[in-house]
Amino acid sequence: MAALYIHIPFCKTRCNYCDFYKSTSCAKTEDYIEALEREMEYRRGYFGDTPVDTVFFGGGTPSLLPPALLQRLIDKARSLWNLEEVSEITVEANPDDITEHYLDELARTDINRLSFGVQSFIDRDLKLLGRRHNAQQAVEAIRAAQAKGFGNISLDLIFGIPGMSLREWENNVLRAVILGVQHISAYCLTISDNTVFGDMAEAGTLIPASDEICEEQFMICHRILTDSGFCHYEISNYARGEEFRSLHNWAYWCGKTYLGLGPSAHSYDGDQRIYSVNNLEKYIDLAGTDRIYGREILSRIDKYNEYIMTALRTDYGIRRDALSERFGFKGLLYFEYCAGKFLRNGLIVREGNVYRIPPEKLMVSNSIISDLFYIEE
Repeated sequence: MAALYIHIPFCKTRCNYCDFYKSTSCAKTEDYIEALEREMEYRRGYFGDTPVDTVFFGGGTPSLLPPALLQRLIDKARSLWNLEEVSEITVEANPDDITEHYLDELARTDINRLSFGVQSFIDRDLKLLGRRHNAQQAVEAIRAAQAKGFGNISLDLIFGIPGMSLREWENNVLRAVILGVQHISAYCLTISDNTVFGDMAEAGTLIPASDEICEEQFMICHRILTDSGFCHYEISNYARGEEFRSLHNWAYWCGKTYLGLGPSAHSYDGDQRIYSVNNLEKYIDLAGTDRIYGREILSRIDKYNEYIMTALRTDYGIRRDALSERFGFKGLLYFEYCAGKFLRNGLIVREGNVYRIPPEKLMVSNSIISDLFYIEE
């Protein structure tokens, strides 16, 4: 199976923490849709005979587009690739874009999964983050979508927000559970360069939450969600049962083929990573040609390191047989040699044939994983 990602770069405003590529003007929406269609035609042979299992509209803010335009892109995709077995079509949405009319139109499309960028149910946090909605709008948008029959809804939350107490974070997670959504993604706030938060942190006007607070908030989230019946299947992701895992993101973590369309979008075919220019004007002018792409050819060592990184992010973990099948007995021996010290101090656990990072150590997983990489001397 394969995955299709379609980037919608438009936003009404830029959030204070966001470092994704986007445009705060929607003036070129039609030009952009036409450019996407040209790129789709240009890459029509990308999947070969492989069926596409998932489609994901990300951004940016896809919910700024009329549902009819999203369906137009889905129809275009169906005309070029095999979407007969597609099981999940997701659109990211901002709560303040959701109206009864918008949901009525959305229900007429093939979209069957909504992902709401809630981030917090505390208005103070939302204002600090630069979000356009308030907490009440988030609750009303989710309930309205449920009332319209959408039965696969995800919401995003952010922990590590400066000034958020442990009790406030606990209430955030509990409120998400009470809303009855099927999937919750909980991300630690990252303060990046070239963002409002990055500038504030450099100036000393924003004090990031400590690592200890972030770890404690992560474990609060993990406890509440697992006690509420959610399965923790990836560092930041929880699903209310196997059937509600994000199949699209799972394709990334499992190294499946995926195609990304639009400026700054990435694709992967098992051997190379292809990335598009992160400039809307250049993309519109040159879409449908090879001039918008850069490429990175992955070596065997690159593939090994990426497998280690993605597998240890998930509950699937690293299986000895899968590792040996992909990288030979030598690859297995190398991993087990490097993993030895982490097994001794409990940062990695082995359960039969499987190696995993225990939940209480996931917040330091990056340092663990990087020490397991194969370094060519």
